[in-house]
Amino acid sequence: MTGSPRATRHSLALILFAAIAAAFLGAHAQGSGEAGAATTPAAASTRSTPSAIAATAPMEAFDLAATVAPPIGTRDTVLIGPPVPRPSGTPCVVELFRDAALPEAGIAWFNGDGVFPYAPPAQCPGPWAKVILKVSFRNDAPATYLDGLMLAQVSLAGVPLYSGGGQDNGVPTHWRVERDVTDYSALLAQPGDGTLEARASPRYPPDFQQPFYASATLLFYPPTPVNRAVRVADEIHPLTSNGWQQVNTPADRVATTLTLPRNVERAYLDVMAHPAHGNDLFWFTCMPDAAMGAFPELASRLAIGPNRRGLEGDLPSQGCRGGSFRQVLVRIDDEPAGLAAVYPRLYPQVNPDRGPRLARPAPPPLALNFMPYRVDLSPFAGKLSDGRPHVVALSMISGGTVTPFDLTGTLLVYRDAGTPQITGAITGNTLAGASFTPAVETSLTRDAATGRVTGSVRTTFTHAHVIEGYVETSRGRIQHRVEQRVGFDNRLVPDALGTGEGEQDDYRLQVRLNSTITGISRRTLGVTVLAEDKETFSYPLALDYHGPSLDLQQAFTRNGEHWRPGVVRYYTRLDHRANLATDTDLWLGEQRYRFRDSHGGCYSADMAAEGGALAAYTQGTDCPDGRNRLFWASHPDGSPESLGWAER
Repeated sequence: MTGSPRATRHSLALILFAAIAAAFLGAHAQGSGEAGAATTPAAASTRSTPSAIAATAPMEAFDLAATVAPPIGTRDTVLIGPPVPRPSGTPCVVELFRDAALPEAGIAWFNGDGVFPYAPPAQCPGPWAKVILKVSFRNDAPATYLDGLMLAQVSLAGVPLYSGGGQDNGVPTHWRVERDVTDYSALLAQPGDGTLEARASPRYPPDFQQPFYASATLLFYPPTPVNRAVRVADEIHPLTSNGWQQVNTPADRVATTLTLPRNVERAYLDVMAHPAHGNDLFWFTCMPDAAMGAFPELASRLAIGPNRRGLEGDLPSQGCRGGSFRQVLVRIDDEPAGLAAVYPRLYPQVNPDRGPRLARPAPPPLALNFMPYRVDLSPFAGKLSDGRPHVVALSMISGGTVTPFDLTGTLLVYRDAGTPQITGAITGNTLAGASFTPAVETSLTRDAATGRVTGSVRTTFTHAHVIEGYVETSRGRIQHRVEQRVGFDNRLVPDALGTGEGEQDDYRLQVRLNSTITGISRRTLGVTVLAEDKETFSYPLALDYHGPSLDLQQAFTRNGEHWRPGVVRYYTRLDHRANLATDTDLWLGEQRYRFRDSHGGCYSADMAAEGGALAAYTQGTDCPDGRNRLFWASHPDGSPESLGWAER
């Protein structure tokens, strides 16, 4: 669909509508309600409510065939992804808050102090088979300050349980998301204080002062003989006191100093990065500093950018500098310990003065529910167990400036229960001393006769490293080996005339980005392999912009292979693709979601939108018997796969 004319877009939408509508039997997972025998609002009394979802099959399948499809023609938010699969049994429910108002950017106020109290459910003491967080947002009028929402988060004791962006459909809007937070059970087993926060670039005139309302609930599933309690981390440590922290330069860090127990056998860091509302909002379109200086046309008012019309009515310049390469670097005591790729989320209004929003009514992948990337720090377990304080830190690396980015990290620690103290050491780290400077090839020129700037800027970065270490445990010496391979290739092709002030000025931009990261982790005890995990993530993006027209093709893919002793090798395949287009009078969207795993799990969904409304929707057509069914312990949303159900 990229680059196609308007008539072709209409034809594609009609063809897709006919094909999907003929097979229509969908199931809209996000709207399903849920309750359990024990419902405990935070700091409130216990009450009982009937179960709204039937128990799953006794073995392990979560059947989605009975859920309700979104109505064709709706302009409310449509999420194509599956819910978090449930184990059998009835959960205990803890309501964190209900209809908490977000009238402005910042932390929502509860009882006058900005925090909501949390206590684990007394009726369902851990350990648990699964814990699921459900979060919902709504507004009663579309003219809210949150039309500039960049990041909403629900955090507990500094750990972000949920993080996501906002949705604006031009009508009263609702959306619901779910997160599997079972891996954070050690945190959830203790009472504490939580916060609800919105980070936004608001508009303050009276027309934009309607609040959003948020609700959040935790579902705790007790273990059963079939769905046993999973192996989870023994300790959870945030890197910040309130979820996310902003950095403005490559030298800035998000860090915490920890003195950990002396029997750390494994450690992982869940990493997320998101641009704040500023120069780096569309970081994958940013030109090198030298190019922006040599060609002022690249800062055209017609370019992609976040700036709104000023109070005097002047159009601000757009475009951004600093180059288009962004990665997150993890350090332990200043030693490089791992990398995390940054997902290229596209804010739906690429130029606030040029045309409609992109993602109505269905947002592209990972727009409303950010997924962390899990970095394996286990080779450093021996060092972390030495009883000394250690600094765990995150920072942004790029080809130039970074202004600004929000970062968050959550450390998961697994201890050796068989001994109070272990020893160990790092035996190799090829990431230490590595260069993180991308290669940049520029062929931009200005036509002497017309003044038009054309050419391309290609930015590439490839890197592979191995980090190894060992720990002397109660079972013997365990060797940890972690490999990472990073690929980044982004080609920007601008076509700019003038700076957007003249009637004949013009600006076009083509973006072709392919970002991948592969992680391979292996634990061995002598010649015995204890665990082997391989995961490859791919974040392709193709964008063609000529304001107010924009075509976007974007995907989030994850392929995983996991092995544990006595467990058949577990495979997962996830592919979420979006094909979106906007024009002054036309919005089109096509999306598909595919997930399969080697335990018989299958989820497929397709949808089409036109004019900001749902035109077609179907689920299950690519699955056996046309039914979506998921393994209860799977992660079809792309969240970290810990395989806690296979480890004892």
